[in-house]
Amino acid sequence: MSDSSTELLGSNPAFIRLLHAMRMVAATDVSVMINGERGSGKTSLAREIHAYSRHRNNPFVSVNCAGISDTAFAALLGGAAGSEKSGSPEISPGATLFFDEVSELSGQSQSMLFHLLDAAGCDPGFRVLSSSSRDLMELVKANQFREDLFYRLYVVPLDLPPLRERPEDLIVLLKHFTREISAAHRRPAPHYSVSARNLMKEYAWPGNLRELHNLCERMAILMAGKIVQPEDLPLEIRHGKTSRKKEILFALPAEGVDLLEMEGEMIRQALGMAGGNRSKAARLLRLTRDTLLYRIQKHKIEV
Repeated sequence: MSDSSTELLGSNPAFIRLLHAMRMVAATDVSVMINGERGSGKTSLAREIHAYSRHRNNPFVSVNCAGISDTAFAALLGGAAGSEKSGSPEISPGATLFFDEVSELSGQSQSMLFHLLDAAGCDPGFRVLSSSSRDLMELVKANQFREDLFYRLYVVPLDLPPLRERPEDLIVLLKHFTREISAAHRRPAPHYSVSARNLMKEYAWPGNLRELHNLCERMAILMAGKIVQPEDLPLEIRHGKTSRKKEILFALPAEGVDLLEMEGEMIRQALGMAGGNRSKAARLLRLTRDTLLYRIQKHKIEV
């Protein structure tokens, strides 16, 4: 694992499968779409793909699609195409271009990117990686994203699970971030009491890894060398806002239930409500798309 991708730690089964798939696609030049919530580590995963690829010794160019103008995007693509007018000399042959939050590109920029990739054919001379925190297929259906560009970029999707679906990884990441940040600031690392850790395990982490990293940095400064207690944590964690605990929606009958049968039925209902759209069904069930596909296969559900 590369030094630039230290967020990619954990033992969650869905996350391990993701890393395995990542290493397989990294060995090719296929276009990859990284799906995941904001702050879940999409940029780190893109850098890791680059680090494992044959392009590892060439530049990695990250493009913030949410904050780039059409003019700047045109100049960037000119560099990718080898234009002498390009203001982007770092985009050399063999570079990896990462279009972060590609769903935020304007219609004009989408057209420019499609025409560049279409003209280049199967060998554009650079690696294309993209990410999105929104459902691109839904945007295509709403005429907010070009369908032809979608199929150029969405060759192999990789779905990053949010931190709330990786409870077994929280403490590993907490210790790693704390150790790394404290060393960078040359301060003794804080430690977290059992009660503080338990509160953190119940929190839903809407900001994902980015939110956890920010908390670790705050504690590394304010609580250096001390033990972090529940009262030292932010209000939203202490008061259970966006807690992983939910009110009971189902009461278990005294005679029990067939859990596997119930799971299969819930998946069928979600697929029906989503019109067969697996990404939408996964959101209804609060699952990653990868996890839903695994369970569809397990229950032999026809879609």
